[in-house]
Amino acid sequence: MDIRIYSGFVAAAELSSITLAAQRLNITQPALSRQIRALEDSLGLRLFEKAGRNVRLTAAGEVLYARVNDVLVAERDLRAVAGDLAQNQSGVLKIGSCSQLIERYLPRFLHDWRAANPGVDIRLEDGGGPELVEKLHAGTVQITLSAMPSAPIEMFETVRLGELAFIAVATRDFLAAADTPVEIGEVLRHPILTLNCRHASREVFDAACRLSGAVPRIVLESSSPHTLFSMAEGGNGVAVVPSSVQPGSEALVGRPIALRGEPVVFDICAMHDSRVPLPAYGRRFIDDLRAYILSEEDGNPRRPAPLRGYLQIV
Repeated sequence: MDIRIYSGFVAAAELSSITLAAQRLNITQPALSRQIRALEDSLGLRLFEKAGRNVRLTAAGEVLYARVNDVLVAERDLRAVAGDLAQNQSGVLKIGSCSQLIERYLPRFLHDWRAANPGVDIRLEDGGGPELVEKLHAGTVQITLSAMPSAPIEMFETVRLGELAFIAVATRDFLAAADTPVEIGEVLRHPILTLNCRHASREVFDAACRLSGAVPRIVLESSSPHTLFSMAEGGNGVAVVPSSVQPGSEALVGRPIALRGEPVVFDICAMHDSRVPLPAYGRRFIDDLRAYILSEEDGNPRRPAPLRGYLQIV
């Protein structure tokens, strides 16, 4: 039996749709329907039944789904191992990352890592949190780097890389220059310039606002922190951004944001699809990046202590 027929069965089961499964596999719907019928004929079992406009697994299909998934995982693992052996730990590594983490951590790290791993061809693209999840699910990237999701995502393995805080950035008309954190309630007295919901870190900021009891008056949502900085420099409000980006203008003041005296922080992570084994160099990339980020955190005396206890995503 062609392994692609098993892939079609699993995709249809996960999406409850022949049409969506065909789109994921980049084949036509009739072709996938024929593959599933051939599998049913081969096994002598009916695997799907109609559920309105969708399909769902029969009782027999439910039993076979887990077994077929095991077959696919074993086949992918075999190919990954064979590829590593054949290519001597060389290959392509496709990474999706939010732009702030690229800007903050990857310029120097990636230069040095490529020099130490010349056989690995890294292909990097940026994107927001939800967009990166879709790319990982579709298999167009192998690893994503972003804010930690508020809840585990089924089928994805998550590796914590480090921690970031939020900072408020504004002119001195809005924000007094000081080394101490500013309470979120004080920040929310002013017009807010913030990243849009394309960024996973926005969820953390929204949760902090709810816990503070204040409602933000958001006057700009942008995908670019530098756009927020420009608007803040023009006197349009207070920009709220992750500490991975820093204002470059002397006209702007930047201070950590606190909630009830504790810095508002969130974890950053690497994710990959646990059903598709990473090549050895992919795991090595994650391990090396984690060590690099943690060494930077340990070597930064200005970084606030990671105090927790109040902030939860609600």
